[in-house]
Amino acid sequence: MSIEAEVFEQAKKRARRKGFLFALFIIFLILVAIITLNSFLDFERKGPHIARIKIDGPIFDDINFNRLIYELGLNPNVKALIVHINSPGGSVVGAESIFVALSELSREKPSVSVLGETATSGGYLIAVATDKIISRSNTLTGSIGVILQYPNLSKLLKNIGIDVNTIRSSDLKASINLFEQPTPKAIEKHKQVIDETFLWFKGIVAEKRKLSDVNLEEVSQGDVFTGRKAKKLGLVDLIGGEREAVKYLEEKMDTIGLPLVDWTSSTSSSSLFDLIFRQGDISNLGKNFLSNSGFRLYSILF
Repeated sequence: MSIEAEVFEQAKKRARRKGFLFALFIIFLILVAIITLNSFLDFERKGPHIARIKIDGPIFDDINFNRLIYELGLNPNVKALIVHINSPGGSVVGAESIFVALSELSREKPSVSVLGETATSGGYLIAVATDKIISRSNTLTGSIGVILQYPNLSKLLKNIGIDVNTIRSSDLKASINLFEQPTPKAIEKHKQVIDETFLWFKGIVAEKRKLSDVNLEEVSQGDVFTGRKAKKLGLVDLIGGEREAVKYLEEKMDTIGLPLVDWTSSTSSSSLFDLIFRQGDISNLGKNFLSNSGFRLYSILF
């Protein structure tokens, strides 16, 4: 090997070594930043503060999120709660479980819902569990009602020559399925379930919002309202956002300057540190997928 080639090879090795050390240094800095940020969040949570949680997207029954709300209610450092809601709704049971958890918290601590772009159906049901509802003037809210939807493949199966034979214990057993048209009796029974759940939803809104009979009748037709219209009807209290929520809470608590601290359930990472180092469990992915594919009552705006 010539002297020039040997020098060039040594230079390449030094460059690779420097690159490797530089990469290790960058990774070290990132880890330090993550640990520092995580420690700062933990420090804030150990002092008096206003907790902030977010409900974003379709709502399903989430045990971990409900547990978070209960824990915030028991945490002496959490002096109040702001709930940001940007959701078209979701399963009735999912919305109900969050509503119950927030109602219990609101009996002990002041709480405010801040409605985002959309807070309809189950999203609105959750909001009425808090002491105050604040909305942007162009937020879409309302859509108070319940639906039950399921696809029907009976015509498709007939066209391709497939028959599905069903033996059942009664006419109403498994009357909701993919492979046959529901009978009039089944539809009537399903409608009774919808009506019962709707009366439950309507009753909660009437009780929590103290609406007149006229306004209650108007808001319970499944319509969607802007924040401006919703305020006139009594569905929301104020037009604004988080600043107005903080102002209300400070007046309620007679305390100014408490920090806002974000809280998330254990199913979503509360920090980059958790995101990188938390061990994921993929063993239940199939089970979760199947459990989310069944028929449900929905309170949702499509």
